Amino acid sequence: MTERTITLPADLSSVRRARLFARDVVCDWGFADLADDVQLGTSELITNAVKHAGTQVLLTLSLGTVLTVEAHDAEPQLRRPAGEQGDPMAASGRGLHIIAAISSDWGIRQSPRGKAVWFTLPLPAADRPDADVVSLDGHRPAERQAPEQQESSAARGQLEARAGARAAC
Repeated sequence: MTERTITLPADLSSVRRARLFARDVVCDWGFADLADDVQLGTSELITNAVKHAGTQVLLTLSLGTVLTVEAHDAEPQLRRPAGEQGDPMAASGRGLHIIAAISSDWGIRQSPRGKAVWFTLPLPAADRPDADVVSLDGHRPAERQAPEQQESSAARGQLEARAGARAAC
């Protein structure tokens, strides 16, 4: 198992640092398509740890059969997540619901020095097509396109290169 960690102070500026760290790690590991979900989940974990525990946070990303993101804080109290009856327009209280929605699994466990809140994401299949790059070749016959709509192969190549760069970290 491969693992990377960062220790963060109990400050809301840690949320941005954690998000950037997590993105860089998953990109280094070759999983750029997980970067958005990892950053969103990491933001929620670190925000909760800073707001509710108020202690230093150890963020760990582990790569095994799944990608695991875990935030350890020094507050030993295990709090129950807010229930479904909360106000959907509230400015807070939805963090763990977001994590549950984007992850394949998540949980809270006691650790020797406090608690850890974690979530996992499945690793993408190597043979799965990238959803960020869509080819419309063959969907509309060239004779039905106006001349100004017909792309040259060079222009198409430039568009595909930009789409690939956008998908990368």
